[in-house]
Amino acid sequence: MVTRLQSSSRAALTEDKQIAAFSDLMPKPDLKPELLIKLASRLQTTLELEQILEIFFSELQHAVLVDGISFSNSNQNLLHSVGKEGVHSCSYRLTTNKDYVGELTFSRNTRFREHELANIEGMISTLVYPLRNSARYAEALAAAFRDPLTGAGNRIALDKTLEREVELAKRHGLPLSVLMIDLDDFKNINDHYGHAMGDTVLKQVVDCIATCIRQTDMCFRYGGEEFLVMLASADSTDAHRVAERIRLAIKKVCFEHNKKGKFNITASLGSATMYPSDTMHTLTERADEALYKAKNNGRNQVVTDREEIMLATN
Repeated sequence: MVTRLQSSSRAALTEDKQIAAFSDLMPKPDLKPELLIKLASRLQTTLELEQILEIFFSELQHAVLVDGISFSNSNQNLLHSVGKEGVHSCSYRLTTNKDYVGELTFSRNTRFREHELANIEGMISTLVYPLRNSARYAEALAAAFRDPLTGAGNRIALDKTLEREVELAKRHGLPLSVLMIDLDDFKNINDHYGHAMGDTVLKQVVDCIATCIRQTDMCFRYGGEEFLVMLASADSTDAHRVAERIRLAIKKVCFEHNKKGKFNITASLGSATMYPSDTMHTLTERADEALYKAKNNGRNQVVTDREEIMLATN
């Protein structure tokens, strides 16, 4: 189902209009059958969102001149645009009988006429299911690289991402740092409060880490209660500053067990910054060695691979 949300200069038409079949359109779309057949066939050739939109945008130009289109699905954090944004726009909500697919916006620098909107709506009918399939594919792909408990990246995602970022940092001469984070005495939490509470702690710690890093940084579950954070374009000083921010944020979180009351946890962190000769393995090894020193020197502190021990003072 295609629901017109708005058509405007930026949005002069406010009526909602639901299109279920061509016979319902007033005015009717003026589309050649071979155009729709070709479009439907091409849209079946890929599951990649970007390619689907580029194919649709290209074929759409044979029926309606459009400067740009944008697709979004806030439920899955999907957002992609093709072309350029114009002054005038029309937007549609796409659904099937069971699924919310997303919202599609068309724009250009002149007003859309009713017969052009009819043509757009006629062509969208070929797009709904390919977009739905693409969104499902993206969701399945993301799940394959995500730790199911915490939502952090898993080891597969870590290996793929860190190897790529190391090569990019070398190619462009940019700094790159990683943090190894281990929750102190986590076994005691499982033993005293139970594994369900331990799972809650892990999930909240990942949420806590996310608030301390930038969107360009990434958090991965390294194993058990240990996490790795990749800090793009961050030198040793930047990495230590972020590590301290994470350490203090975790320390401030208050957990509550329904029978055994409130408690807090601490974390130890090791930081390493890339040398030109580093691989992703040597970089993570140095961060792990720094973490080991932090644990051996009393926990609840940050140790870097290039500086003296930074003891916790708060």
